[in-house]
Amino acid sequence: MDRKRFYDFAQSLPIVNTHSHHLPDEEHPALNLAEMFRNSYLNWCGVPVPSGESEEEIAHWLDAVRTRSYFVWLERALMELYGIDEHLHAGSWEIFDRAVRQAHQDRDWHLKILRENCRYEAVLLDAYWSPGSHAGHPELFRPAYRVNSIFYGYDDKAVDHNDHNFQAALGVRTRDIEEYTRLIKHTLREKKRAGCSVLKCAIAYDRSLCFGKGTKEQAQKAMLDHPEPRDIEAFQDYVFDCICETAVELGMPVQIHTGLGLMDRSGAMQLQPLIARHPQTTFWLMHGSYPWTSDIAGLVHAYPNVWADLCWLPLLSPAAAHRLMHELIDVCNADRVVWGCDTWTSEESYGARLAFLDVLSRVLAERVESGIMRENDALRYAEAVLHDNAAGILKS
Repeated sequence: MDRKRFYDFAQSLPIVNTHSHHLPDEEHPALNLAEMFRNSYLNWCGVPVPSGESEEEIAHWLDAVRTRSYFVWLERALMELYGIDEHLHAGSWEIFDRAVRQAHQDRDWHLKILRENCRYEAVLLDAYWSPGSHAGHPELFRPAYRVNSIFYGYDDKAVDHNDHNFQAALGVRTRDIEEYTRLIKHTLREKKRAGCSVLKCAIAYDRSLCFGKGTKEQAQKAMLDHPEPRDIEAFQDYVFDCICETAVELGMPVQIHTGLGLMDRSGAMQLQPLIARHPQTTFWLMHGSYPWTSDIAGLVHAYPNVWADLCWLPLLSPAAAHRLMHELIDVCNADRVVWGCDTWTSEESYGARLAFLDVLSRVLAERVESGIMRENDALRYAEAVLHDNAAGILKS
């Protein structure tokens, strides 16, 4: 089977998308081309997105970002979704802009793309602005509960990078660590009952991923006035253990952002002590730990409770995703690899899907052609990664 046939097969499959930050309904009708780019990873590229009013400004921006993978796949998505047969340039900006604006006058357009073009059966939604939300569409979005604020509940003035504080959000105040851990467990149980499927930790944007084993006594010190940095670290270590233990009770995977973030000990290998302490907890390590991608391969090989979640990686760097997928097939069971788009708009989600299907079909075709993978196994692998693995978690 050649690469195109693998691609066509993968394209026909329903997908369970493990990670998205999809914008609320009310934000989509206001999208134009510039706002779409601002709500994409192109806004991370260090060059301000142009308003679209100046051709010179547009041309300058395109010269800066055109070769970036973020741009390549979003442009391809826009061309496919809107039937535009030329690339984006200063002279065609208005064509793309008008297509986006007109399509989004249909308030359901963004959902139609997800359901019909992307073929998503379910999408795990990390609405970090409203943790645990299904955005009013429980039939499509399965909420993740972001736990970052829990690490900052030692003080009512401490906040995570989304400006959230766990105790403040719940309207409570305690200075007792035992009461605080009871509050964590109660809240996570309530979120599970409310429909949350996974717990999401993006702490790599706040601190390193080095989590030791904190003691209750050390954690208690952080909840008193003027804690030392070492007390705060011990508190965060202690509550992460509490989160992992509760996740086992609830049958919820713990998704952890690895790789890019503060870039301070944010590689996945930093999590090894935490993973080793919690062999019953299912850890989904996200983004391939880019740029430390082999960390993921090593951890899934050594620990059967570790899954590789390839969300974002193919959009960020198809070359890195291609390399890691080959490694994962070498060292990891087929039932522990999943994928998600990790995007804010449906257009970029479609682009992320295009990027992943491109990587997946290339890897499978290469392995079959080289004789190290049978065709039937390659087809089954595609089904597992795109749908069956994550679907099994949602049914549990």
